[in-house]
Parts: sequence; C-alpha cells; structure tokens
Amino acid sequence: MNPIIVIVVILVCFWSIFTTCKAIYLILNTNFNGSKITWILISMIGIIGPILWITQGKKRLKNDTAKMK
Repeated sequence: MNPIIVIVVILVCFWSIFTTCKAIYLILNTNFNGSKITWILISMIGIIGPILWITQGKKRLKNDTAKMK
C-alpha cells in the first residue's frame, strides 16, 4: 500500500478515538438536551459516530457560560 494512504487511515482512526473520548466526557460532565446513554452509544460507533457527534450532538450541549458570570 501507498504509505500516504496508510498514514491517512491511521490519522482518521486516532481522530475518531479522540473525538469519541471528548464527546463522552462532554456528555457526562455538562448539561445535555437528550438521552445521554443514546448519545454515548452513538459516539462510540466507529468512524461514523464522531461525525454524527460533530454534526448533531454538539448542538445539544447547553451553554452555561451566562450562568457562570
């Protein structure tokens, strides 16, 4: 295989793992509109889960910065 293709595949896999961990952390530690269990499971689905988290899941986080001021 071409080394560039291998590197790209490895980078996509690490991005997926990082995004999944970040999504689970945010779901568990912030206020969240929707089912936490469902979105944790969605974010854990291979490469598609993090893409769904970025496009749909982030919109469900409640912004509490106004309350902190």
